[in-house]
Amino acid sequence: VLHFSMDGTILLKDSQEAQDQTEIQDKKDEEARGVQDDDGEEDTIDPPDDEKEMPIKNPLRNQFNFSDRAVQTKNGILRERGWATEPPPTTGYQGTITQWDIFDTYMKDIEAAKEKEKDDKNKPKASLDDEPEKKPKKDANAPIYSDSMKLSIKIMERMVNQNVENEVYLDFKYWEDKSDEFRDGEGTLLPLWRFSSEKAKRKQVTCIKWNPRYNDLCAVGFGSYDFLRRGTGVICCYSLKNTRFPEYVYNTDAGVCSLDWHPHHPAVLAVGLYDGTVLVYDVRAKTKKPIYLSTVRTNKHTDPVWEVRWNTDESGGT
Repeated sequence: VLHFSMDGTILLKDSQEAQDQTEIQDKKDEEARGVQDDDGEEDTIDPPDDEKEMPIKNPLRNQFNFSDRAVQTKNGILRERGWATEPPPTTGYQGTITQWDIFDTYMKDIEAAKEKEKDDKNKPKASLDDEPEKKPKKDANAPIYSDSMKLSIKIMERMVNQNVENEVYLDFKYWEDKSDEFRDGEGTLLPLWRFSSEKAKRKQVTCIKWNPRYNDLCAVGFGSYDFLRRGTGVICCYSLKNTRFPEYVYNTDAGVCSLDWHPHHPAVLAVGLYDGTVLVYDVRAKTKKPIYLSTVRTNKHTDPVWEVRWNTDESGGT
């Protein structure tokens, strides 16, 4: 608790101090009038003939009873500092250019672009599995590229996303429609999120599988049900902690038909493709290549893998 006190200059008219000040002021006014009367007797001034030329008295009377107090303070000292620097070195260049020089330069650029396009077309197309790993950056050992920094940025991204969608997360946890009690065998659905990815555009969702241990993580397989047009596939692992962007993205040479998480190792994901390939991914790995791949050398079949499951029977030796 703070107590504020200040010496005021306003007095009540009925107080003794105000009456004393009034008497002192009246005495000063009488003295001033006496001085003016003495001066008026010595100096006789003829009044002007026109009433408009009469001087107007301005007594400057205040409407309130207060006194002015002036205080002189020290002025701040102004200091200026300047530095004289040398101007940066410059060089002058001049030349004469004609329209033909400009035309020839443009033609050289166009021919170079055409040659580059021909070279790109002649290069053999590499499969998605043969993609070379990204070259490490020059400052790969810097703290900004460390694993702890990536983890911190990931956590911050999740926090920002959950703060923005706070109402949606509250509905996901606590929303309940009381009118369901009056419906016979039916309920209502409340849409919460819409998951999407740029790499999965113009593709169809073929399978969805939730992780057995992490309830917020699900794997979604993208492919095509148009069997006459065989295309590539995409696997996206979405988390409810960050609904804006998938946690993991894997590209496949064929459309995805089935998925299954390992029941005891939740980071291992088995994938079945339309061309008969079976892949096994480890989402903890830093590379996006599968840890197991069935190829022609391993006697893979060529029919679509409509369903893939992990064998949990211990008697089978797996």
